[in-house]
Amino acid sequence: MDPTAPEPENPPAYIAAARRHGIPLRQSAPIRRGPMPLQLPILEHLRTKRVLLASASPRRKALLNQLGLNDVEIFPSDKPEDVEKGKITPEEYVAETARRKILHVYKQALMQQEEDEKNKNVEKPDDPALVISADTIIATRSGRILEKPRDEQDHIRMLKHLRDTRVHRVLTAVCVLAPKDNAAHPGYELETHVEATEVYFAQARDGLPDDVIEAYVKTREGADKAGGYAIQGIAGMVLVDKIEGSVDNVIGLPVRKTLQLAEKVIFKQGMEEDDIGSDEEDEEDEEQYHD
Repeated sequence: MDPTAPEPENPPAYIAAARRHGIPLRQSAPIRRGPMPLQLPILEHLRTKRVLLASASPRRKALLNQLGLNDVEIFPSDKPEDVEKGKITPEEYVAETARRKILHVYKQALMQQEEDEKNKNVEKPDDPALVISADTIIATRSGRILEKPRDEQDHIRMLKHLRDTRVHRVLTAVCVLAPKDNAAHPGYELETHVEATEVYFAQARDGLPDDVIEAYVKTREGADKAGGYAIQGIAGMVLVDKIEGSVDNVIGLPVRKTLQLAEKVIFKQGMEEDDIGSDEEDEEDEEQYHD
């Protein structure tokens, strides 16, 4: 309907009846626009570049979309996740898994570009300006690593264990890669960070008996998620009591740290941590001097 069009001479009967009885008519509310895009140098740079997300997770893509990165290209890794768990810590395990994913996807993207160059009927895509990978696991109080449940019974056992042990850690390794400006070996800058969030489950006496867990499992909400639950969904209301740390890390991508790593591999190539820290200190000293 055109909102600028004049009212019809013969309005619908329910509108005419409301007017006769003096009942005010509720006007349609104006369409609310969403918030303006977040204006940060790294986001402004990436919005015009090719960004690959080495993950099929719709939750990770949605988090990047919220930042205004709406053209992120989904390029999941098909490399088997076969890092051996027994001889390394959960932090090392999740970091190595994310690192393998990103290197595999970057290599596949370059190979695809080479193939497209040979095919004159296919437009060659731009070089990736940034590749992002992530991997999320659950580390129990005993240090055991939990990933996605294998089946319904495993799912129920997993959630009961998380409830009975009260607290666990959600570990997400985020890995970012950007091509080097000078093409020096190995040809890219790579940074990895592991974020940890403590998640406290409710107890049976607080409203989380076995039948609630079994009912949650039947929703299938957590079937494809590490630990078997989605904090942004029903689980956040019926399973989780509280968290300590980043909620977006539990969802699957620590956004603030991802942006920080992206800035480093793109804008601060070749700089060591000490160099970056001294530059920031110099800027603070200048601000204090001007004050």
